[in-house]
Amino acid sequence: MTTFWAPLLHIYQPPTQDIEVLRRIDAECYKPLFKVLDNLDRVKFSLNINGILIELLKEFGMGDSIDLLKNLVSEDKIEILGTGKFHPILPLFPRKEISRQIRLNEEINREEFGNNWIKKGFFPPEMAISTKVAKIVRNYGYKWLIMSGIACPTDWPYDRIYTTPDGLQLFFRDDLLSNRISFKDINAKEFVSELASLHKTKLQLYKNNTYIITAMDGETFGHHIRGYEKTFIAKTFKLINENNNDLTKENDKIEMEFISNLDHFFPTAKDKLIPCPSSWSTTSDDLKNKIPYPLWKHPDNSIHKYYWKIIKSLNKLINLADRLDIEKDWNIENYHNTARYFYDRGLHSCPIWWANATRNIWSPNLIYKGIELLIRAALNAQLALVNAGESNGDGYFDSISYYHGLLLMELYSISKQNLRKQKK
Repeated sequence: MTTFWAPLLHIYQPPTQDIEVLRRIDAECYKPLFKVLDNLDRVKFSLNINGILIELLKEFGMGDSIDLLKNLVSEDKIEILGTGKFHPILPLFPRKEISRQIRLNEEINREEFGNNWIKKGFFPPEMAISTKVAKIVRNYGYKWLIMSGIACPTDWPYDRIYTTPDGLQLFFRDDLLSNRISFKDINAKEFVSELASLHKTKLQLYKNNTYIITAMDGETFGHHIRGYEKTFIAKTFKLINENNNDLTKENDKIEMEFISNLDHFFPTAKDKLIPCPSSWSTTSDDLKNKIPYPLWKHPDNSIHKYYWKIIKSLNKLINLADRLDIEKDWNIENYHNTARYFYDRGLHSCPIWWANATRNIWSPNLIYKGIELLIRAALNAQLALVNAGESNGDGYFDSISYYHGLLLMELYSISKQNLRKQKK
């Protein structure tokens, strides 16, 4: 029996990232990780890198990391996935904005990787998935979509591949094993041993080839856990080779493979599947309570509530600005394009992720860094409308201003509460 291991890494930094922090992450993670993979033979990693990270690395003098990545892609050691350029939680935005984020990221992939980028797999940021997102991804021509294991509503696909009714292949990460790697709860030797026996029954009745997908933040390797790219990735690859070459006993073979190639070895399941709306941070309790994206839109989170009030009005304001004839006047064009610049970036997921004080995830400044992008988008969209002689955006702009004020007061209030708790 052969176990096919299809590893996926996701690397991303927000458009508001401090550049010195980015330099540190690049030095600790991206360069060492890419160099380790370059020194290994026959490795296969699916990689999601959001377009904004590519732009940041190139803009601030770290383009050599992108050159290393391009080399890995050209040597068929890494396959690059599609995604949303600025890392938005796709299910929470209108179809128009989902499509735009996908399209903007595709432009970056084509520009950087040329013919070496083939549209196959898609990574929704935070693995946040919905039926709406799956349909849009399929319409853009992607072959498959990756999700958290919790999104699988039926029997686990050890030896078959599920598809949606319109033919999009659905792959699910092994959440438990992926998290054990991320939190260093399993070492390389234990991991390889588990791969070799993962899908067997105690009676050895399960004789088919099987596959497993692990997926985690790439920053785990070197940034969150120093030297982990060597102590886990390089060591795991060495142990897999030793396992496969051990002629003294009948070991189950382990092969690394791209997710895109798994359909070369496994059949498509007859039953079509509709994945559960969820993310890789969603728990079973969250699903029971119908809260599919708890870290970004929780009904009990006041910051989330005001944030989505702002987004709702801003979406409508941006739509009005998008309909303007921007060629009529330079000022209209300038304000519209500026609004779009800030709005596209303002949709990134980090601000509301940092607004989870009850989970000890709290940073008022990082929250407001993202909110500020939205406010600047609103201001410029409104100015585009005013210069075009339109007043139909006034109500939306007033609503944004109102909830912006409430959000600021809530940031201060929660921060005070946290301070009191720390002093007790």
